[in-house]
Amino acid sequence: MSNKKVTIIFPYRDRDGKRVNSSLLSLKMQTVKDFEVIFVDYGSQDNYAKAIKEIVDGYDFATYCYVGHKGLLWNKSKALNFGIRKAKSDYIITADVDILFKGNFIETVLNNLQPQSFSLFRIGYLSQQETKKQQNQLNLNSVKVSFEGETFGIGLFSKSDLASIRGLDEFFHFYGSEDEDLNLRLTLSGIKHHSIKEVLLYHQWHPRYPKKKDDQLTTKPRLSNVLRLNQRHFIWHREQQITTVNTDKWGICFTKEDALLLDHPQVKRQLTNIKSHIDHFFGKELIGHNNKIVSIVITEDPYCKSLKFRVKKRFGKESQPYMTMKEVNDLVLQNILYHYYNCNYSYSISEDLKQIHFTIQLK
Repeated sequence: MSNKKVTIIFPYRDRDGKRVNSSLLSLKMQTVKDFEVIFVDYGSQDNYAKAIKEIVDGYDFATYCYVGHKGLLWNKSKALNFGIRKAKSDYIITADVDILFKGNFIETVLNNLQPQSFSLFRIGYLSQQETKKQQNQLNLNSVKVSFEGETFGIGLFSKSDLASIRGLDEFFHFYGSEDEDLNLRLTLSGIKHHSIKEVLLYHQWHPRYPKKKDDQLTTKPRLSNVLRLNQRHFIWHREQQITTVNTDKWGICFTKEDALLLDHPQVKRQLTNIKSHIDHFFGKELIGHNNKIVSIVITEDPYCKSLKFRVKKRFGKESQPYMTMKEVNDLVLQNILYHYYNCNYSYSISEDLKQIHFTIQLK
């Protein structure tokens, strides 16, 4: 990869190809070409990965990197940090596959390169109809914007400034607050914030993230209240004036080869959703298996859905409390976020929602 002045980093997982192609096409049409793209596919399913790689490989300024693996939870911070460490440029732009870049975007960026400073941009949001129109025939000289706003996540940064605080905090999972947190920690460390007022970016429409589904068990892992958990972590950093996060291994991701190691666990456990069993395993037993690969399968006990159990519960005669599979899901995911997100692990939920599979390579 050549040493361009600016590297644009795209974090990606399991998104449709049309918006990706439109975003890269808008970069191909830039008035100034002194940039390159690192496209970080963080654990997409094989069908998405194959299709997106073909799209990205069609642009000579872009490099496709598949990192992580599909058993890992989505972690935008780790994906971006991988790109930051890989980049050879002195300046970094954190991007998003939903973004279309106006033709003079890079030209404007190059005029705003300043050490000890980071820049954020205004963005125009497109309707569903306008998005389809632009995806069919890109023409940002004739674009209809529904409304404008500030963006926290699309920014221009000095690579050295990002490295000084060890990039984005890899605690953040799923969605929310990782970009605000980065900007806060840079500011706390003495880096000045600069706003570029011209609208240079356009956001392609997509359905809103269904936050209400976080309270439901689905085959796609979701954690209840994760948005507020991420917000609390961000506010804690602000309260404690924390600038530097992660370990010195920030931005180093697991691979497909690491995923294969999980196929050979040394410890196997089968549990049902009895609360005391689940609590004890994750509170006490698991931590006793250092340096081993541990596989646990948690299956919903049919008895907890039976008429006999419901009658006993109604009359206060139950002897063994059960967790719902959603509660089991949330407990395991919280353990990953608080204790194991730097471990090689795989997490999945069966199609019938009656089994949870969790395998982890403990340190």
